[in-house]
Formats: sequence, structure tokens, C-alpha cells
Amino acid sequence: MLVIRSKVLGYCNGVSRVIEMAQQCIDLAKEKGVAAYTIGWFIHNPNVVARFEEQGMLLIHSPKGVSPGVALIRAHGIPDTLRLEFEEAHFTLIDGTCGTVAYSQQLIRNAKDNQQVIIIGLKNHSEVVGLSGVLNSKGTIVPTIVVEGEEDLASIEHDSKKELLVVVQTTYDADIYAHLLGLLQETYKDRIVIANRLCPSTKRRHDSLLNLMNIVDAILVVGGKKSANTAALARVVEDGGLPVWHIEDKREIPQEIYRYEKVGVTAGTSTPEEDIRAIIDILEERDR
Repeated sequence: MLVIRSKVLGYCNGVSRVIEMAQQCIDLAKEKGVAAYTIGWFIHNPNVVARFEEQGMLLIHSPKGVSPGVALIRAHGIPDTLRLEFEEAHFTLIDGTCGTVAYSQQLIRNAKDNQQVIIIGLKNHSEVVGLSGVLNSKGTIVPTIVVEGEEDLASIEHDSKKELLVVVQTTYDADIYAHLLGLLQETYKDRIVIANRLCPSTKRRHDSLLNLMNIVDAILVVGGKKSANTAALARVVEDGGLPVWHIEDKREIPQEIYRYEKVGVTAGTSTPEEDIRAIIDILEERDR
């Protein structure tokens, strides 16, 4: 078996940054003699999160029912209302929000009165939840409509005086985004304002995967099962007609993979290099 790595692997900048901040959170909490928390999973990779939980970091979703401590805001961000709850409960917050996501939040915060904010993304994804809870300068939540599929387009009001400010979940599937955006443009034409774009790191990863698909027989996609960008990579391969397996670590390597002569390996933005390397080592060792 020949194992070929995608040319774009490893953490993106936002993930590298939040992992560093997770360690800062633990260190600061020890210094203060308080608990260290992560507000939701700070990245969608259970193996990485588990390593910090072993150091004492606790997973919470609100300040209720726990003692104030040092809390990390996940890379996907949190709603402004939730941030205020933690501040009012006297938590020390370390903001690990990805810069690209923070930019999207600011775009919504600055939305004009004649604009309806449309968020294209997965309704329950933590980034979308955060984007749906942005406060404007008046301290009120900016109204948003989340569009995950074509069926959600009907919920948009046809007000000819309003522009549509379109914000996309930065790790959303590029093909689905293009399709939904195209439908919006057909209907609303010059009333569409495209506010942000997909994460450039995610796009480079997709482009590299497409090149990899041209030279291999099957592909392993490595990363958290709850990671939207990792799942999108698996869908790209599936849509391309190649055998594909989405696995989180070496324990999930499928026996079927050994039937193929050329196997490609790609990974999501929150997958550590050591997990990728461990999988490749097992595949290559089996072939010796």
C-alpha cells in the first residue's frame, strides 16, 4: 500500500491559537486557585479536548451551578448574551474566538437598519449559535434568519426596501453554500450584500483534497465526528465516488482500507499532527 498525505493538513491558525489559550486558561486558573472551564468544546476534536480535561479543565455551557473561575471561549465563539452572563457571574474570560468568526460577528453587529441578516450554515453548529446571538450598539440582539437548506428560504420576508446581509458559517460546505447563495441571488438580485466568506484555510484543504482524489483509490478523513469542516471533507470524497471513511483516531482504521493500493489521508482543521501520523504509521507498518 502506498499512503499519500494531502498537502494541506494540521491545525489552522484559529485552532492553534485556541489550543494555546486553553493552556493559558489552565495555568491562570491554577495561579488564581480556581477552576478552569471551557464554554462548550473549544474545538470539535474529542481527543484534544480529553487531553485538557485530564489537566482538570471542566466542560460547562453556562455559569449557572458552578463556582466562578477562568473560562475559555471556544474558537466558534459564543452569543454576546452568554458572554454577559459569565461576566456578571464574575468569571475571568479568555477569548479564544477565531479571528475569522469574530469578524463575522462584528459584521452582524454593524448591520444597518434596512438590512435583514441571513446566516447560511448548520442551525445547531456552535458558530451559528454564536452568530445568532450578537448584540448591537443598543444592547439588543440583531435579528437573524438561519438558512441551512432550500426549505428555509421561505422564511425570508420579501420586503423590497430591505437588503439581505448574507453571512456564512466559515466552515460550511462550499458547494451547498454556492447553491443556496445562487438561489438567493436569483430572487433578490442587487439587494444581496455578501458580508463574509468561507474560511480560506478550509478552501485550501478542499482544493488539496480534490487533487489527492485524482491519484488515490480510497481516502481516510481524520477528525472529530462533530467537526463540520471534517465532515464536509468526507462528503467531497463521497460525492466524487471514491471509497471514504471518516475516523477520529487510529482505533477506527477500517480493515477494508487494506484492499486498496493507493490510500489518501486528509484531516480537518482541528486534527493534531500526532493523530494523523499515528494512523499513517499503522497503515505503512501493515504493508511492510
